[in-house]
Order: sequence, then C-alpha cells, then structure tokens
Amino acid sequence: MGIEKLPLRDAAARRSYQQARLSSLGVDSFWVVRDVDVRYLTGFTGEDSTLLVAADRVVLVTDSRFEEQAQAEAGVEEVVCRRGAMVAAVARLCRRPGLCRIGFGSAALTHADWKGLGDALPGAQLVPFARCPVGAMRARKGREEVEAIRRALAISQSAFERLGRRLRPGMTERHLAGLLEWEMRQGGADEAAFKTICAAGERASLPHAAPTDRKAEANRPLLFDWGARAGGYNSDLTRLRATGTMPREVVELAQVVLEAQEAAFARLGPGVPCREVDHAARTVIVRAGYGRFFGHGLGHGVGLEVHEAPRLAAGQDDPLLPGMVLTIEPGIYLPGRAGVRIEDMVVITPDGYELLSSLERRPCGG
Repeated sequence: MGIEKLPLRDAAARRSYQQARLSSLGVDSFWVVRDVDVRYLTGFTGEDSTLLVAADRVVLVTDSRFEEQAQAEAGVEEVVCRRGAMVAAVARLCRRPGLCRIGFGSAALTHADWKGLGDALPGAQLVPFARCPVGAMRARKGREEVEAIRRALAISQSAFERLGRRLRPGMTERHLAGLLEWEMRQGGADEAAFKTICAAGERASLPHAAPTDRKAEANRPLLFDWGARAGGYNSDLTRLRATGTMPREVVELAQVVLEAQEAAFARLGPGVPCREVDHAARTVIVRAGYGRFFGHGLGHGVGLEVHEAPRLAAGQDDPLLPGMVLTIEPGIYLPGRAGVRIEDMVVITPDGYELLSSLERRPCGG
C-alpha cells in the first residue's frame, strides 16, 4: 500500500478534528499561537495571527495589514482585526461565550502573554500542553502535503545539479551558497528553506557551518546542506562534492555514514519507535570507532517547518506512523580534519517507507 492510500486532510477537516478533540483534551477552547499552526488549520499564509478554536466556532485574529488576505484565505467562521494587543483581543473572544478552560501550547506562549491573558480572565483556567496537539497533527502528512514536499525536493535537487555544473576551484563558500539559493529561486522556490550551508575542506567538521569567504580548492571536499520552500512546504538535503578527486579519508568516512544510513532505512516502518531507528544508524558509527564524533540526532520531521515532529534520537519513544516525512542524516565530524553528513528524505508508508530524494548519495568529484 502506498502513500496515495492515506486520507486527504485539508484545513477544514483539521479544524473539525481539533474541535472534536477539545473535550478529550479537558478544555473548552484552544488558543493556537504559532503562525505555522494557524496556517495548518486555516490556510492563512500571513503573519501576526492567532486562532481560537472552540467547539462551536473557530476565530482567526490578525491585524489590519492582513485583514483582507485573511478574509480571502482562511475558511473560518470569523476573522477579527485587532486594534490593540493580541492578548486583549483573545481575552474578549473568550469572555463572549464564557470559555473557562483555555488550552495552549506552553512552548509557544511567552510568559508575558500567559500572564496577560490570566490577568484579563481572572475566572478562567489556562491549561498548558507541553506537546501542542496541533504540532502532533502536523507530524502526519496527507497526500497533498507529501506532494508539496516532493515539489520542494525536486526544486532543490535540480538546483544542486545545476550548481554542480558551475562548480570551480576559487569560488567562495558564500558565493556557492548564494548561487545555490538563486538556482532554487530560478527553479520555482518561494525561498530557501533555511540558510544554506557550504563548508569547504576541514570546515565540514562544523555541522552547521556558516558560509565564509573560504575558497573551494581542487581535490578538496565541499559539504552542502540546503533546501527549498515551495507552497509553504520544505525540503532538506546534505551532500558532499569536490572540484577534482575526493580525498581518500572523506571517501572512507562516507562509506561508514552510508552504511549507517542503510541500517536506518532497514529499520524504518510504521510502529517502530523513533529511538530504534537512531540506534540502528548510531551502532554502525560506534562500531567503526567514530561514536563520539556523531553528536546530533539521526533526523527530524519536515513539513511546514524544516524541523518539526517527530525526532529520530535517543530517548524518543514515539512510533513512526504513515504519512510522517523525515530526514535520515547520520554524520561523522572530526574536528579540524574532516566532516561527512549525508542527508536524505523519506516518507513512512503503511507497509514501510519510500525514499523521496534521488541525488547520488556517494561523495562526487569532477
């Protein structure tokens, strides 16, 4: 069974599901704070917005800059254009139907806003959720979401192939990162999904190296970590390239990383705890003697955000479920010497997984 058998979940269905869950969550309304969660539940793509979900209605709050856009995009019962503080507008909405138990994602709300709402609603009970229910919903993608991620991925892969044909010694990390982002824009991306990483030579030992004026040298590796955002959805990939021949040490490290990635692929499937996939890849790297040089988790969910649930890491007991789109990105980082990370994207299907990315995974020279 493929991903096409998953239910198509649009914004209206998501809102209805969230409304139906309020009672089981022990609240009579939920304050959705983050813009990305508002977009997921409404389709509204603007900024400075918040959403109040109650059993009988869903209200979007924004400001005058986005009022017309919200009316056009958000299929909700009511759009409120606030004239003062966001907290004051939410408090007025909660008073009107007499909502008493208001849920919210604690990681998204500032202390000032929490206190402000509590002061404005002295009779209400604010119920924090360490794991926002909307974020948990977003972890599983419907068919249209997966297709949007495929489009973003296709743009990023084509851009990287075009960049490879232009790659020459003497080009700086900063120049190459900029070219890759330009190629993604030319290919239809709304923007880069995140700041592109380009690390030359031994600087690849920095997992999140910021591009500098360091120049690419012949027969030395370049590590690229990049992604495109298209239609709101993101892609995320990492590859190694070289102008000339790839150094032997990098090739040997890459072989270990590829074996770790294959071990992770072999463990992917619905019902498998996230920590077990991380463990499968990490065991390969540990046995090769590089365990202390792989410090980050194996991967993360990708969707409306580049980093979202679930996380593939030690201690993460959540099971993989059909529709989850993930990165698989083992790495080895030898300080001052070399760094290798190979990152691909997969989607969990009802009977296993599908590899979404298709670029050559082995380090390439040329």
